[in-house]
Amino acid sequence: MNKKLFNIAIAIAVTAFLATNFYLLYSEKSIIPKLLYVNEYERMTTKDFDEKLFKETLVAPLETHTVYVKDEDAVESWLIMEGDSVTVGQELALLNTDRVDGERDLWETERTVLLQQQSELEDMRDELHSMRSNATLNNTSNVDRNDNVTEVDGKTTIELGLNVGFVVDVTQEGSYTQAIAAIDQQLTDVARQLAVVDAQLAQDDSRPALISPVAGTVSKVMRHGSSLAVDIYSEEQVLVTYVKDEEWQKVEEGQQAKIQGESLDKAVDGTILSVSKVPAKENDLFKTYKELDNIEARNPLAYYEVRVLPDGSLENTPFAANLNAAITVNEAIDAVSIRKNWTSPGEKDTVLVTRLEENGRPAAITATTPFDVKERTVITDGLNLGDVVVHEPSLRHYHYAPQIFLSFPTYKPKKEEWKTYGWRNYLEAMLIK
Repeated sequence: MNKKLFNIAIAIAVTAFLATNFYLLYSEKSIIPKLLYVNEYERMTTKDFDEKLFKETLVAPLETHTVYVKDEDAVESWLIMEGDSVTVGQELALLNTDRVDGERDLWETERTVLLQQQSELEDMRDELHSMRSNATLNNTSNVDRNDNVTEVDGKTTIELGLNVGFVVDVTQEGSYTQAIAAIDQQLTDVARQLAVVDAQLAQDDSRPALISPVAGTVSKVMRHGSSLAVDIYSEEQVLVTYVKDEEWQKVEEGQQAKIQGESLDKAVDGTILSVSKVPAKENDLFKTYKELDNIEARNPLAYYEVRVLPDGSLENTPFAANLNAAITVNEAIDAVSIRKNWTSPGEKDTVLVTRLEENGRPAAITATTPFDVKERTVITDGLNLGDVVVHEPSLRHYHYAPQIFLSFPTYKPKKEEWKTYGWRNYLEAMLIK
């Protein structure tokens, strides 16, 4: 009996001893260091990443030119119809000789206005050249009293107005060049219109005609009414699409795009030509786009027009054709990436990741991420080539960084690889090597 009680006491003591040691070793408050096995980890490798925005687009003319006639009685006969291709200087309509004086007066007035606009644009360009050369970091010199100068967030803004309704907003920090380029473009348009008006005025009065200012395609002929006109699409084509408010933040002028469609033999490169800051106006293109895009914006007004200029010609592609564009809105060169669910959100454009340090212990670090690609987070700063990132949810329960040991890396060869290697080589590797 005594022996039986002795054995029971020994069993209880041993059990208590083991339980106490297990508690001291594995409890949350244990200070005894332990190794933690981690099965999920990745060694960082670098590559180039890009973020793309896929959009439905519609083919449109780069420019639409309108030629006006004073009234219906001025036209003797129309020589063109919708869909016709025209060249520069081609006759669009014959004018009545008894009404040519009225048309000539109209052209003379138009020429006077264009010359005034050309002169004021040239003066504005000269003023901007002077302002750019004399600009300093703190102020802007040579500003006329009639100019409207405001200062916002430490930046000087100069609004230069013209009587002909052309306004350019200029900021000191690098925008003078943009404003000068915009004026040069306006001057080019004015010069083209002047050439057409001069050609109209130089016509033989015995056969006056309405002539085309550009080469292109006739899109609309208004033959009746108080003001007659011909709309001509330019030969140069652009792609028109619309972005929602959250997409607008990503799209910028100059970004690259890849254009594809059934009418194209191969993909065509393109460049973002313009991104509107004002909501899109309701027109046929906008209505058609909303039919193609089945995802509505949260704000029905927050659609903005984006124009994509193809680098090459869109051969055999008519106006209003539907093409697809992949716009590269972000790029990361020689960056690394990790699985998105291995990260925790940090401050703006940053995430928290767990990196294995040289001492074998994990450390939470802050990494910079510009965007995600296919369920992976792209890292541009904070992780380098060769770093090891681990994923172990239980680490959050540790009050210290335990040492980690990783699973042995394995590689499963593809069927083509092990068939090419041959069974003899496998047998030799297992028995000899």
